[in-house]
Amino acid sequence: MASVFPNLPGDIGSVIRPRLGGGGEALLTPGVGIQVKGLAEFLRKCDRKSPEFSKEMRKAAYAIAKDLSVKIVAEAGTVSRSRQAVAVAKGLRAKNDRYPTISLRGQSPFPSKSRPPRKRQGRPVTRADVFFGAEFGGGATPRTQQFLRHRGRSGYFFWPTVRKNKNSIAKEYLEAIDRVVKDLGID
Repeated sequence: MASVFPNLPGDIGSVIRPRLGGGGEALLTPGVGIQVKGLAEFLRKCDRKSPEFSKEMRKAAYAIAKDLSVKIVAEAGTVSRSRQAVAVAKGLRAKNDRYPTISLRGQSPFPSKSRPPRKRQGRPVTRADVFFGAEFGGGATPRTQQFLRHRGRSGYFFWPTVRKNKNSIAKEYLEAIDRVVKDLGID
C-alpha cells in the first residue's frame, strides 16, 4: 500500500496534500501548529474498519506526546530565571488520545520557594495559575511583576518547542498512521 501521506511537511506555511479520499490537506501555519484537514474523518473511517485501529493510534500518539513533553521540560530549563518555567513544565503530561496531546496537571500545587503552599493563606497557587505568566511573560501590572517580560504570542518554552519540533511531530504521526494502516490491513 502506498503512503497515506506521501509528502512530508516542509517549512512554515507549507501545504501537503495527503490522499484521504482526495480531500485532505495538512497546513502548517505560523503560531497555530499543525492542522490536517480531513484527518478526523479518515481516522473515523479506519476506526470503523478495524477495532484495533484506535488502540494502536493512541499508543503511537502517546509516544510522540511523551517525547515532546520531555523536550519541553528541557527547553524550560534554558529560560533565564527558569525556576517557574521548570516547575510548570514538570506538570505537563502526555494524554492517551488518538492525536498527540499534552495536558497540564493544573490543579496540582505550584512549588513556590518564597511562599510555599503550606504558608499561604487562602487558595493555594496551582500550576495553572502560573503557566501563562511563565510561558508568555508579564510585567505590565503589579500582579505580574514576578514573570519575565511579556513576549506576546511567541512564548518562552512550550510553544517554541512545539514550533521547533512540528515537522518531526507531523512526520512521526503520519508515519505511525501509515504503519498502523499497513499492519491492520486497512485500505
